Amino acid sequence: MTLIWLVNSEYTEKYPFFLQRILSSYSNRVSKLSTKLTGYTKLKFNDFPGGAESFELITRFCYNNGSIHITPSNIFLLHCGCTFMEIPIMITQTELYLEGIHYLTWSEFVIGLKQCQILFSTMNTHPCFQEFLKTLLGNLSLPSSYPSSNSSSFRFSSSDTTPKSSRSETLLDCWKFDDLIFLEIDLFEKVIESMILLHFEHPRICSFIFHYQKSKFFLCSSRDEKCKLSETTINLLSSLNGSSFSCRELLDAYGTSLSLSMRTPERLKLEAFLGSRLDEFRIDDLLVRGKKKLVFDVDLTLRLIKVFLLERRVFGFFPHRAKKVGFLVDLFMIEVAVDPFLKPSKFIALGMALPDFSRESHDRIYHAIDLYLQVHRGFNEDQCTKIWSILDFNKVSTITSGLHLVRNTNFLPFLKQNKFKTLLFHDFVFHKFHQYVKNTTKSEKPGAKGVLHARRFTPKRSRIIEPCNVKSLPRLCH
Repeated sequence: MTLIWLVNSEYTEKYPFFLQRILSSYSNRVSKLSTKLTGYTKLKFNDFPGGAESFELITRFCYNNGSIHITPSNIFLLHCGCTFMEIPIMITQTELYLEGIHYLTWSEFVIGLKQCQILFSTMNTHPCFQEFLKTLLGNLSLPSSYPSSNSSSFRFSSSDTTPKSSRSETLLDCWKFDDLIFLEIDLFEKVIESMILLHFEHPRICSFIFHYQKSKFFLCSSRDEKCKLSETTINLLSSLNGSSFSCRELLDAYGTSLSLSMRTPERLKLEAFLGSRLDEFRIDDLLVRGKKKLVFDVDLTLRLIKVFLLERRVFGFFPHRAKKVGFLVDLFMIEVAVDPFLKPSKFIALGMALPDFSRESHDRIYHAIDLYLQVHRGFNEDQCTKIWSILDFNKVSTITSGLHLVRNTNFLPFLKQNKFKTLLFHDFVFHKFHQYVKNTTKSEKPGAKGVLHARRFTPKRSRIIEPCNVKSLPRLCH
């Protein structure tokens, strides 16, 4: 007579009926079920940890009179299986083996962790798993012989504030990080959380996160998998100190979030990190593809500036950092000024977003306004006045642009309305202006009506970006 054993809804092989008597002599669970086998030839085990593989190890243990060779590749399958089957003698043997896990080699730890991944839903909160994970992570810091740097594709990148000792220790770990790429996202998240609880240095944790994300991303077969990977990465990074990772790595992560059209909460977490590091940006980093008809995303830049200014209240503020951001925003204003779909309110918001001390000169702002009004010629006098109002005339270089200010017909109504003649037309400007008028008068035909009817200044043709025909965009837009 045979007895069919059903493990996790999957039929195993048909074992002889006397297997039930052998298992009953070791397993309290089978012994209890045997009393109910009146006329039945099928024995079911639902939620068996490790499935048929673990069940086969248990039966082999019982056939060998309670003896089996325990190795790192089967320890967790045996331990979870015997706990499920209630086999006291086997539980004792596996617990004794687990007490010596401190003596395992790194390769044996990796083999054991692969078994933990199979059993993760069962072992997630198991005390022996917690102890095993703690010992494995401790092994990351132990000195050992490791391959040369050429054997690993991993390259650590950190901010300038990262101690050199931390960088060298992370380089020692890089080949071990490669060995852990097999981790599924749930177990990887558990490993990172354990590293945080064990007070690992945040730069080291960060390097592992980015290395895992870059290596795993290309192995994902669907967009949903990539989104889950990126969202988990962002959530883990939000648990770390913002100075632990470089701005370049954050920009790469943000570019990935844009390409995947990820949820807004995850992107906002990255923007919070990026805004605090805005002074480390290059102009290309801000040139992110805009929404609808806009060439570039102005709202994103305004949000980053807001986060950067928040650092002033929370973590202190350094004027030289603000000046770097001021220079960056000025360049951005020049780039977006030629966008015919950019509203005046957004352009003005860019010019007024930073405090006065962030700019020592407003020459670039003047240039941006000039370009903006050349492209947007339909504004009335009041609208032009509001746009010119973001300019601080005390910070405009009269040596380089004084005569240009006088010639600019877009600027003259605002100049007259706000009575800034005494401010702008000091001796140098008057000298240049009269010289300009004199030269213009000589070149005009006889009978011209007055000196003030000088030829209208014709600006050079500016480079206008067509919103639907952008030849090249920075890497964030890819």
